[in-house]
Amino acid sequence: MPRDPALKPYRVALYCLYGAVCMLLFVQLLRSVVGDLYGRRTPDPALQTPTACLEDVERLYGQISSRAVQPAPGGLEGGALAREWDTWSRRWEDELDRVSQRCRPGSGAEPGSRALGEALDGIEEIRRRLSRSGADAAEEARKVKDALAQARRELKER
Repeated sequence: MPRDPALKPYRVALYCLYGAVCMLLFVQLLRSVVGDLYGRRTPDPALQTPTACLEDVERLYGQISSRAVQPAPGGLEGGALAREWDTWSRRWEDELDRVSQRCRPGSGAEPGSRALGEALDGIEEIRRRLSRSGADAAEEARKVKDALAQARRELKER
């Protein structure tokens, strides 16, 4: 059935409106994907008071010192303990970064700012040493386990 030529301007206007809505949805979808891929800038966190920063640093120190008395992260049998350490360590490092951004230790004229900066550096060094000692302990444990397995094989051959 032929279309009425008198309605052609309305059809064109409706097609243009439909195209504009589709284009708007496409742009929003593209913006969302690009934002997820390249991230969005987070606003700068508000600076905390020196007392609040001190409490945060003491809390981080308490967490790392309680981890120091637990078994080495690599462990003798490695698996679950190493995964748990890795998960905890990543969360802890994120928290350390947040505290560093909020407090900006060592970069101001605030009293105690330099000492807080040194404390945060020391806490991070403790975490590195704990991680390294766990890896060293795990390596030693693997060597012992391999030696025991070798001894067992040699004894069975006799």
